[in-house]
Amino acid sequence: MRDRTTTGALWFKVVDGEEFEALQPLESGLRDYGSRVLDVLRVLAVAEERSELDVLQDISNVSMDVHSVRTFPADSAPGLIGLDDGVQAFESLRSLIVAAAYSVSAEQPRAVQPARKPAEVLRFLREVRIGPSTEGSFILSAHTPIPPRLTSGQQPLFDAEAAGILEPTEPFERRVSLRIYDAVLAANSAAKDALVSPNGLDSFTDSVRLGVSANLCEALVGLGGESGHPFDLSLSVAPARPLAHRALPPIRFRRDHIPVLAAAAQELRERIAEEGVLVVGNVVRLHRESTGSGEISIAGTIEGEDRLRRIWMNLVEVDYEKAMRAHQEMRSVSVRGDLVRRGTRLYMRNPSAFQVNQDSEED
Repeated sequence: MRDRTTTGALWFKVVDGEEFEALQPLESGLRDYGSRVLDVLRVLAVAEERSELDVLQDISNVSMDVHSVRTFPADSAPGLIGLDDGVQAFESLRSLIVAAAYSVSAEQPRAVQPARKPAEVLRFLREVRIGPSTEGSFILSAHTPIPPRLTSGQQPLFDAEAAGILEPTEPFERRVSLRIYDAVLAANSAAKDALVSPNGLDSFTDSVRLGVSANLCEALVGLGGESGHPFDLSLSVAPARPLAHRALPPIRFRRDHIPVLAAAAQELRERIAEEGVLVVGNVVRLHRESTGSGEISIAGTIEGEDRLRRIWMNLVEVDYEKAMRAHQEMRSVSVRGDLVRRGTRLYMRNPSAFQVNQDSEED
């Protein structure tokens, strides 16, 4: 029930037999606008038995899906983390979001995702924001703007239930949010299975269809830092676009889950090749017995990455001859193929389109 004027709306709500009322200002130009908003926060905090700061954060995030990662670094006071672990945590949170966004964007789920990401994923990343820290252990959060669900009426101030009819499909942003949660939940379940099941890491390959990938597992390992500390991940959906009948409890990773995730990422990369990768670099090693095909290694970069890698491959005779010439003339080469990891080495299967680049004289 409410009364409304041109400058304010009076809301009433009965909670456990006690009636609460709040006067919501509708014009930000009112002289006492700030005081009236503060009064509303106080009423809501008492009615919901929460802090005013928590209520304010919910209001600020009304159109945001919020993923929070709570880490528990050893030997650190609440709210603190080692510099290296902190930097790694933020980078890993980004990698986690990228892995989920790619799995939503791709036509088929892939156990090993390509370094080069579609434009849709890159556009989405530009919309995601890092949120402020909160009380407790070291907490980082990612805030994703979510388009509101259009309804025929205004959501009541105190009402926690969604109004209107749920749309049959969710927007890309919400699908990424749910993919993050579901894929992390699947990886968590697979890690638990791997600790007790004789099938080892098969649960991870079975969960690729849910968004689990080597990239996602590596991101989760990074959230644990160098020391592999425990952490949990939670999702708070935007109130402007609520989910019906879906519980989203926090997902907790123990310290013993971290090495399992690392082993799963390596296993996936060794079992499944990353297809159609472009490598550009310099030939640093050549080897063949006499004539015909031979093995080379290239020190270069993979398309979509800046890090220098060393990649090994076998070339047919005509391409091996090109590699020899490039090595003698100190020219760079490019080649496309499928990357797979064997131990600590990267190998390219099915190399094709091998060519010597026409480097400029300045290079």
